[in-house]
This record gives sequence, structure tokens and C-alpha cells, in this order.
Amino acid sequence: MIYYTLLLVFLVILLAIIVYDIKYLRIPNKFVFLLLIVGTIGLFINIQSLNNYLIGLLFSFGLFFLLYLLFPKGIGFGDVKLAGAIGLFLGFKLTILAILLSFFSGAIVGLFLIALGKKTIKDPIPFGPFLALGAIASLFFGEYIIDWYLGLFI
Repeated sequence: MIYYTLLLVFLVILLAIIVYDIKYLRIPNKFVFLLLIVGTIGLFINIQSLNNYLIGLLFSFGLFFLLYLLFPKGIGFGDVKLAGAIGLFLGFKLTILAILLSFFSGAIVGLFLIALGKKTIKDPIPFGPFLALGAIASLFFGEYIIDWYLGLFI
């Protein structure tokens, strides 16, 4: 029961981040902090796989922090914090998938908006919604997607 409550809170916060980031082009710290609390509580439920979730946090935060340092106008620090919080909740494997899905979907939508003339290559496009949607897709369909993908090579 606690897991499903955490899952619901996680989803509601991600939906709030999607709406807020699209409207204001920023991710409030209070949303990320709440995600970190939810992820930390989740650690106590999944104590046997503690390393998986901590590695998810460190990997995603580290990757986005590196991107933030390399492309400070392309990635905001809110995205860095959000990626870390998602990594803590999803664990390493599902976080990698969530990040890949967010990059692919962000690129497709960005190219589509540019092709339609709605955005130019210099216009900001919030990345938080893509991270959040990638996390949601990974949460619900991640194991199936990973199994399908690995099945292509076996």
C-alpha cells in the first residue's frame, strides 16, 4: 500500500513539473525536494536493492551535471536536480531508459516545432517535461521495453 501511495505522489509531482516547466521554463526546488523525499522513503521499502537506487541517483545527477557544465545555456540546473531525483526513484536501469526516452522525445518534438516554424534553434524548449514523461514511460513500460530491445540481439 505504501508503494502505491509513493507511486501516486511521484506521478502527481511529475505532472506538476511538466505543467510548471512548460509555463515558466523552470523547475521549482520544492517539487524536486518532494521527489527526493518520495525516493528516500522508497529506499526503505526496497532496502535490498539500495545500491541500485543510489547508483541511479548518482549516475543521472552526474550525467546531467556534466551536461550543465558543458552546455550551460542548454540544460538548466533544475533539470540536473530532477534527473537525480528520478534516478533515486527508478533505480539505475530504468533511469538509463528514462534518460534515453527523454532525449529522443525532446529531439523529435524540438525538430517538429522548428519544422513548423513555432520555434527556432535558439529558442528555449523546457526539458523537464521530457524527463518527466521519460520517467513515467520507464516506470510503467520500462521492463517491457528493455526486454524487447535486448531480445533484438539474442
